[in-house]
Amino acid sequence: MILERMRSAVVEKCGIHQEKPILLGVSGGTDSLALLHGLKTLGFNLVVAHVDHSLRPESREEARYVQQLADSQGIPFYCQRIDVGEIAETQGQSIEEAAREVRYQFLFEQARAQECQAVAVAHHADDQVETILMHFLRGAALPGLTGMPYRRIMAQWDQKIPLVRPLLDIWRKEIEAYVGEIGLTPCYDVSNLDTTYYRNRIRHELIPLLETYNPKVKTVIWRMAEVLHEEESYLDVLTQDAFIQCKASESEDSITLNLVAFKNLSTALKRRVLRHAIAQLRPDLRDIGFEAITRGLTYLEEAVPRGEIDLIARLNLAVIDDILVIKTWEADLPDFGQPLLPDAQFVALLETEKPVRLRNGWEIQASKLDVHPEEMMKLVQNLSPNEAWLNYDLLDLPLVVRGRREGERFQPFGMEGRTKGLQDYFINQKIPEHLRSIWPLVISGDEVAWVAGLRPSEDFRITDTTQCILQLKLVKTSD
Repeated sequence: MILERMRSAVVEKCGIHQEKPILLGVSGGTDSLALLHGLKTLGFNLVVAHVDHSLRPESREEARYVQQLADSQGIPFYCQRIDVGEIAETQGQSIEEAAREVRYQFLFEQARAQECQAVAVAHHADDQVETILMHFLRGAALPGLTGMPYRRIMAQWDQKIPLVRPLLDIWRKEIEAYVGEIGLTPCYDVSNLDTTYYRNRIRHELIPLLETYNPKVKTVIWRMAEVLHEEESYLDVLTQDAFIQCKASESEDSITLNLVAFKNLSTALKRRVLRHAIAQLRPDLRDIGFEAITRGLTYLEEAVPRGEIDLIARLNLAVIDDILVIKTWEADLPDFGQPLLPDAQFVALLETEKPVRLRNGWEIQASKLDVHPEEMMKLVQNLSPNEAWLNYDLLDLPLVVRGRREGERFQPFGMEGRTKGLQDYFINQKIPEHLRSIWPLVISGDEVAWVAGLRPSEDFRITDTTQCILQLKLVKTSD
C-alpha cells in the first residue's frame, strides 16, 4: 500500500520520470531509509548523498552505514563531512539553519554533477504538520500555511533542478511500520528528543497538547494545508498577473514597479505583489513577515514618501516620482538609462569632434554649424530636448561638462532677464533627487550654457544676426 502511494506521489505530484536518476538525501534515519528502499523497489534510478554534520560522535559511523547500504544495492554514493558547529558560529546562524544550508548546497552540487533530474528528501506528513505550526507561530501569511510542496525549485540552490518530497502524504507511523517489515535497522539520532530545538518542542510538546483538544488534529492540519495549497496556487496566478502589470523593470539587485498601477491594486494584492518582489530578490528568504510588508505599505501611504526605508533582509524600499523601487542595500537607485555623469566630481572639456562620454552609452557631441539665417530661426524652433544650438561667438571656450554646484543658477531659454536656481529647476522638471548631482551641465566660463537634455540658456540664444552656431547633442552610441 505504501509503495503505491509513494509511486503515485513521485510520478504525479513530484513529476519524476523513471529513466533519469534522482539524487536522494539519505541520513540513515527511518524516513530516508524508507524513501531509499521504496524508490529502489519501484525501479527508479537512484544516486545517494549523505552529509555528515560532525555534530555527534556517532556521525562517522552513520555515514559508513549509509555507504554500505548504498554499495550493497549498487547505488552510487557521495558523502561530505563538514563541521556545522563551526560554520554556525562563524556565520552567526543557529545549528539547524547552518545544517540545512550545507546539506542542500551539497545535495544540489551532487545532483548537478551526476545529472540528476531532482533532489529527493524524506519529509513526511508529520513533518508537514510541524512545519505548518512553526510557520503559524511565526505569523506566516497564506503561503506559509500551505506547508511544504511536493515539488519546488529552490532558486538559491539551483534554477532548474527541483527539490521533491515523495512522502508528504505518508505518516511517520506508516513509515516506521514499513521499515520494520523490510527488516532495515535505521540510525537513531538522539538529538531528535532535544527540546531545545524549536521543531522538537513542536513535535514533543505542542502537538501532544493539541491532541488533547482534538485527537485528529494532525490530520486536520494536513488537510487544511492541502486545501490552502490549491487556493494559494490560484491566488499566485493573480499575483503573477498583477506583478507583471505593475513591473517597470527587473534585475538581479532591484525591481521597479509603476506606483500608480501598484496603488490601484486591492490591499490583499498589494501585500502579495510586494512579497513576490521580495522573494524574487531574496529567493533564500524563508519567512517574509507581516511587519516588513506592513512597514512597506505604510511608507507608501504617506502623502510624499521620502528617502529609502529598510524593508527586510538587506532590502530597501524607495519611491522616485511614480516609480516604486525595491532594491538591495548595495544597489544604486535606478538611473532609468539617462545620460548622466559618471560621478558628481566628474569634469571634462567639450571640444568639437571630441565628445564627452556619459553613463548608459550616451555622449555629448559638439559641432560648428553654418546655417543660412532664414533657415536657422525656423530650424531652431523644432529641436529635440537632446539638442541645443548656441551662439558660437558668445561662448567662452573651451566648454566644460560637469555637475551642478551649490546655489548655482541659470537663465532658462525663454526667460529673458530672469534666472532660476538649478535645484528648483530640477524639481520643476521632476528630476529625481539622487540624479541631480550627476545631471550633465555644459558650462561656458562660469555660466550654464545647457542643462543637457532639458533646456539651453537664454544667455547664448541665437538670433537672426548670429553668424556661427555651436550644435550640442546628446547621442546614444551604445547600450
